[in-house]
Amino acid sequence: MSPIHNLLIKLPSLACVTACVVVASVGSRVNAQQGDYFQPLNEKMTPGFVADTLARVRQYDPAWLQPVRVELPTAGTVAVYSATPEPNATLSTPAQFSVNAGHIYRLRIADMPEFPNVEVYPSIEILDRMHPPQGRAADYPIPVVLTEADIREAINGRMVTRVVYLEQPQLAAMYDPLRREIPQAVNPADNALQEADRLGRPMIIVRIGGRTPSGNYMPYLYYGSGGGFDLGESVPIHTGVVKLSDKRGPKSSLVRR
Repeated sequence: MSPIHNLLIKLPSLACVTACVVVASVGSRVNAQQGDYFQPLNEKMTPGFVADTLARVRQYDPAWLQPVRVELPTAGTVAVYSATPEPNATLSTPAQFSVNAGHIYRLRIADMPEFPNVEVYPSIEILDRMHPPQGRAADYPIPVVLTEADIREAINGRMVTRVVYLEQPQLAAMYDPLRREIPQAVNPADNALQEADRLGRPMIIVRIGGRTPSGNYMPYLYYGSGGGFDLGESVPIHTGVVKLSDKRGPKSSLVRR
């Protein structure tokens, strides 16, 4: 299966975006408008709109839950929300769980040793699903990697947007198979979703900003659109259970401490 990569956009805080657009490029810049292909959707649309539109067109099976794996710089916790102020679960990183394509979810990232007493609330908009071998869905999660730089940008009031995409096999052959990190950045004025579509198949839009919940009356869809959620083989923190496993899979069921 082809590797997964992401495109990166960094914007200043909304207060000055029209006057001072700052792009912090990572690696070489790519032009999102090259080629004749036109993508009517883009990552700047209302969060949740792109996923909902694609779900209506593609008619995803609502019973299918796509595994997602959230990774932080070192340690920390990841809480997952789906339409309510109470999280569905809080997991230690790397946190893996399963969600519906066509929906948006809110995360709470906390307990990071690099950022004591700091919480950030990124969103993940699930655009598509993988098609893994039968019975091996958990082996092919879509990775959402939040870097220390991303979190620092959010703390400083900037918005970081990533479009995670599944690489085209033809393009994959051009890169070292042992190290497929391909950092790319696009201008905020360009369509990152279009560029991701050109390079492969867009899977997730990740938006990382400095906004935190200020009460129960948050904007529509702030906590997500109500998609399905499943822990899979993961174990929530503070449950008094620990899982014994090896690289091939669980060696036993949940074991009480």
